Amino acid sequence: MKTNIENINDTRKKITFSFDAKQIAEENEKVVKDFVRNAKIAGFRPGKAPVNMVTKLYADSIKEQVERSLTSKAIDELNNIKEFDVYAVVDLNKEDKDGEMNLVFTADIYPEVKLPKSLATKVELEATDVKEEEIDNAIEFYRNQRAKYNEVDREIKAGDFIRLAYTGTIDGESVQALAPEMPLYADQKSTWEEAGNKEAPGIQGVVQGIIGMKKGEKKIVSHEFPKDVKNDKIAGKTAQYEVEIFDIREKELPELNEEFFKSFEVDSLEKLREKVKANIEGEKKSNNEVLKRQFAVEQLMEKCDFALPESAVEDERQSILEEMMMRFMSQGASREDIEKNKEALFDSAGKEAEGRAKMRIFLNRVAKANDLKIDNEDMSRMLWQEAMRTRTKPEDLVKQIRKDRARANRLRSDALLQKSINFIAEKVEVVEKKA
Repeated sequence: MKTNIENINDTRKKITFSFDAKQIAEENEKVVKDFVRNAKIAGFRPGKAPVNMVTKLYADSIKEQVERSLTSKAIDELNNIKEFDVYAVVDLNKEDKDGEMNLVFTADIYPEVKLPKSLATKVELEATDVKEEEIDNAIEFYRNQRAKYNEVDREIKAGDFIRLAYTGTIDGESVQALAPEMPLYADQKSTWEEAGNKEAPGIQGVVQGIIGMKKGEKKIVSHEFPKDVKNDKIAGKTAQYEVEIFDIREKELPELNEEFFKSFEVDSLEKLREKVKANIEGEKKSNNEVLKRQFAVEQLMEKCDFALPESAVEDERQSILEEMMMRFMSQGASREDIEKNKEALFDSAGKEAEGRAKMRIFLNRVAKANDLKIDNEDMSRMLWQEAMRTRTKPEDLVKQIRKDRARANRLRSDALLQKSINFIAEKVEVVEKKA
């Protein structure tokens, strides 16, 4: 087998493996023998049918098997090339010429990444001590979680929770049509809002404008969109929303009493504060651990500059697009709305895709340079994380992955990258930020 390598660009190569007539004939002979041994032909015991008869009956299958066998050998040879590491095969063509068979691979390769001489970093993180104010806010948050919402018949006040409907237009054209990728601002037949909440993510013109209204009333309110909204059709424009009120509910917070303490498995306010403090402290430490890894990897990546394989960026772009589509659909956007704006979504995913691809390649090269390998424990941990993320039973996930080689490879890659991040994290010096 002859090998010829051509450079297409810094991260893409054309690799041709050539099999001459003798090699093809030898492989054909092996395959024919296997078929003769296993062929079931009426009137002949297994392995006793004439070679010519088997060859004639199974000609197409024999040819396919020969090509598969030679392709498998070429792939093994491709993965054993010392000059570079293959990132992904993006195309494969077969050429028959003068009795030879050429298998032409177009493959993206890992770029040369000059890693920093040292992976040690210094990271500044917030202190993990807990202030009394934070404990107060947490307890208030828990009270709000357990609040009752009592229906009332009066004018809406700030803090009330309102079930309502609204439709928005700008110069007579519906907001829903102008910005289908922003379902939060589209028409709503029945939704809940907290009146007067300045932090509400929805339409502030509606949230503030409903104060003073009563059940059953309708009203037109205005909402001005910020100039930096990523949609020129609504950016800086004023929309008119017609609002109709269905229900008005007043929030009633629970008392800090024995029943409330019992729900947290404590018997007093003092014990509750101790428990809340421990939870906040634990959460801060956990967040710091995540940030430590993130900042350390970012610091090291800033010291590296390398070309990105096209397929690496495309893989990440597709992954981001899938995430965006799932998020928009969960917010009420239809698949048709998403399809109309697919080009804009595709463009917006590009920059983030490059960042993700760079991080994936950087961490892979860290693993290679430091001879990091994944073991059964690493894979078990990754499978568990994937099961939690997708809300799938671990045993069902294993069955799915066995049928999906690409997904299995992706999980193995993720496990290796996680190991690289942990390796980098071991070398981080943490400095507490000054107040």
